[in-house]
Amino acid sequence: MLMMAIAIVATIVSYCTGNIADIPGDTGTWLPSADDWLPVGGASLVINLVLNVFIAVMLILLNKRFNILRSASDLFAGLFLILQMALPSFMGQFYGGTLLCFVVLFLSFKLYMAFNRPYPLQPIFLIFFLLTMGAMSQYAYLFYIPLFLIGCAQMRILNLKTLLAAGIGIITPIWILWGFDLISFKNIELPHIVNVFSAIDSHEMLQLLVTIGITVMATFVFGVLNLVRVFNYNSKTRAYNGFISIMSFITIILVLADYTNSATYIPLLNCCAAFQMGHYFAINNYQRSYIAILGIIAVYIALYWWSVMV
Repeated sequence: MLMMAIAIVATIVSYCTGNIADIPGDTGTWLPSADDWLPVGGASLVINLVLNVFIAVMLILLNKRFNILRSASDLFAGLFLILQMALPSFMGQFYGGTLLCFVVLFLSFKLYMAFNRPYPLQPIFLIFFLLTMGAMSQYAYLFYIPLFLIGCAQMRILNLKTLLAAGIGIITPIWILWGFDLISFKNIELPHIVNVFSAIDSHEMLQLLVTIGITVMATFVFGVLNLVRVFNYNSKTRAYNGFISIMSFITIILVLADYTNSATYIPLLNCCAAFQMGHYFAINNYQRSYIAILGIIAVYIALYWWSVMV
């Protein structure tokens, strides 16, 4: 709760001091990009803060429902908000990255509920339906379709019927919108590649690159350290943690490879990083772990302060 309060207050301070840079959008194929749904302002700030809190709550619910960390610790939820706070422009306005993070977490919940079920066709249909709907306004969703197919294999539900349900889920939103004449195959628009760095100056760019670099490194290091312990879990917990590990590494690759659209992946990257950090400290309960935890928090508070000063 304290970390949530710090993150919210810090973001509001950045908004009031004019340190929220508008994130360029126009990354959809048929539908308007979520980056353009709301102008930068009070409504966008409040909606995004609420959505970030929902994401933190969803992380807690995921762990309580599926015992992913094998611990009751909620540290990772607070760390997510602290990591988000370090980049006020991405915390202080509603845009496609926050929505992507929320949708992927929600779909992960549905995927976990389908573990080893004989006929999990409805949740699989919903997963790929929503991913396709999302891809119409932000092409980044397309890269997570293979991730959830891998997830189906990890949950032991990948078979012909599952593939058919996934295929129908992909086709259905396109078919419905085309049937209502809301989209046209002749007028499909390729996403306009918009460089997020074009919206910020050189000093802000350096702070953004350093923050992303630290988060990518932390996600990778803590993720590798956790894998050693994950192998000793039972099959169900291994599947849950394995899916998050693959999601973490895929998101790292996308942040680096699709750099012009990197802003979209940052909330999900922070989510994965917070999970890996929280998992590490949950399974390695050293006597003075709090020193390392406070050190991580201090680093991201310093990065936030840097963003305010530039």
